[in-house]
Amino acid sequence: MESKATAQRGFPHLPRILGRAETWGFGMSGLLLWLGVGPGMHAALGPQAIWIWIPAAIVGMLINFQAKHLGAAWPEVSGGTANYAARLLRGQPWLGRCAALGYFLGWSSVPALNAIVLADLVRANLEPQGLAVPEGLLRVSFAVLPFVLAFGGTRALGILHLFFVLPAVGLLLAFCLYGLGWLALAPASPGLAPPTWSAFSFPEWAKWYFIAVYAVYDCETATSFVAESKDPKSTLRSLNLAAWLIPPIYIGGSWVLMRLATTPGLGDSTFLNLAQAAGTFWGGPAAWLVTLLITCSCLLSSATAVSNCPRILR
Repeated sequence: MESKATAQRGFPHLPRILGRAETWGFGMSGLLLWLGVGPGMHAALGPQAIWIWIPAAIVGMLINFQAKHLGAAWPEVSGGTANYAARLLRGQPWLGRCAALGYFLGWSSVPALNAIVLADLVRANLEPQGLAVPEGLLRVSFAVLPFVLAFGGTRALGILHLFFVLPAVGLLLAFCLYGLGWLALAPASPGLAPPTWSAFSFPEWAKWYFIAVYAVYDCETATSFVAESKDPKSTLRSLNLAAWLIPPIYIGGSWVLMRLATTPGLGDSTFLNLAQAAGTFWGGPAAWLVTLLITCSCLLSSATAVSNCPRILR
């Protein structure tokens, strides 16, 4: 009955063309959004940032587990949490639309945010060589690039994901886990805990928590593509993996920055903060590993964003 009603309202089922690897690639993209928010929050709040990521990560995990159950109940629905919320709030349609709009605004901002990060990456690598960088032009170009790629279709974007997801997620996880291990075990480590904690400010906490949710609550991206998956059950299983990766990446990565990205003048630059922290335990290769991490992550999450936004509005 649900399927017939959906078709009668003008929303036919999407073709199931995406394989397991492709939907799992889309499903890991939300983990990479930490790169756009984490360094900026660290620059603004210092050690206080960790008190935002701990509760946000817990809620993000719960959202993933709940989204898995909703996806199993409505395997024909695309758009993920936004459209699940609209269905659950049918009695208050305005509230459902507000929830979907907030989710849409979060994902629609990703290409622009990643364009800023990529332009900063290029500037940070070229300016020391004495080369002028047209940062404004780079930002526009990087923002437009994922929309150009989107014309290739969902399947083409899914295949593109396969080339970026392993280096992006793998390097980010390695940065977080290796950094935490070094802090815990290395003789030269400054220690896991900071010597002092900055004073807690609820207004700052609330402001940055509102920003953080646009990243950590978007780790259930796989649900947006369940309706196009050849194996919906396998696609939904990726939500469990994404949920358990939230703490080591969002909390662990922020902890590594808190202890190792402490040089004055780093600002909110994603590249400078990660390169400073990674250089402590990776040494010489840190700069190019961080460059590879940021490039793959930004391209991957931007491609996911331009694929996800139309499904939210569907």
